Amino acid sequence: MRTMMTRVTIAVTGVLFVLGAWAVDWSDAADTSTSTGAIDSEGLGRMLRSLGVKPRAAGSRYDFEFHSKQGGQEWDFAMSAVISQNGGTIWVMAWLEEMPAKASKVPAAALLRMLSENDRLGNGKFFAYDRRNRRFLMQRVVRNQRITPAKLRAVFEDVAKGVMGSHSIWSVARWDKKAPARQSSVPPAPPAERRRR
Repeated sequence: MRTMMTRVTIAVTGVLFVLGAWAVDWSDAADTSTSTGAIDSEGLGRMLRSLGVKPRAAGSRYDFEFHSKQGGQEWDFAMSAVISQNGGTIWVMAWLEEMPAKASKVPAAALLRMLSENDRLGNGKFFAYDRRNRRFLMQRVVRNQRITPAKLRAVFEDVAKGVMGSHSIWSVARWDKKAPARQSSVPPAPPAERRRR
């Protein structure tokens, strides 16, 4: 009888231990946003307001104006921020210029320069194109962990710095301008001869 009681006590203790561990595991999984510092869409809106910007909800995306001053230049940016569908990342976008009405008017060399610049931008920034709005944009994707207003502001400033530093590459207005002719010390080539008939 005594061994039976000991076995029952051990079994009940084991079951309670497993149930307790399982409950702790589920409570941790349910509260990942607090433990990882992740934010949800509403938290993103509150954080943007705490930074002094006036976010406008456009579905799950927040659009806002961001002012940045760097190197004696002041720029106002149309920016957006959105949390990915799985909640793991935050996408920050700076909207650039509208693409020409006809895709054939976009010089291939300009697009190649933008693609090449993606390698130099660093910090996960890259150029992209929004087909629906026919706009170029610069994006940066950050992990949705340990997000604070200061960290979010630093991301906005980094994107702004990237946009300002690459203006000559993405500026559609500059695509039409011909590259300045270089002065050469070599005398110009003689005109081609014409064949006489």
